[in-house]
Amino acid sequence: MSVLLAQVEQDEWIDPSLLRDEDNISFNAVRSTDKSILTYIKDTISVNLQDSLSVRKGYRVQILATQDFFEAEAARKRAEQVFNEPVYVVFESPYYKVRLGNFTNDLDARNLELQARQKGYPSSWIVPSDINVANTNRRYP
Repeated sequence: MSVLLAQVEQDEWIDPSLLRDEDNISFNAVRSTDKSILTYIKDTISVNLQDSLSVRKGYRVQILATQDFFEAEAARKRAEQVFNEPVYVVFESPYYKVRLGNFTNDLDARNLELQARQKGYPSSWIVPSDINVANTNRRYP
């Protein structure tokens, strides 16, 4: 048995003049007693949709599982027209799964499952899932 060891020499010197930050950050001071502070906040801060949602355990209704991406996309587009719920395409190899809703309880999911069956999706079923819910801790200006 033989063992081969090798050491590679690396030049780890960095020229600081080559490092540049692209983003310029500026700060504006605003007095808390200024009556225009709310206007200032509304004008300078935009609401980020991701900040207004949180993810938790819940339920969705699956209406289709297929290995064909284009079939899943067509089903998503049709479901967006038929249902008044968010529609998701989830890829779990090898299937594309079309799912509806963000339900925190199984009773609401069951109601949508029954609607889906009545609207032409006989193999619909409830799936435990991570769902998007409104972030109640978020404060808007």
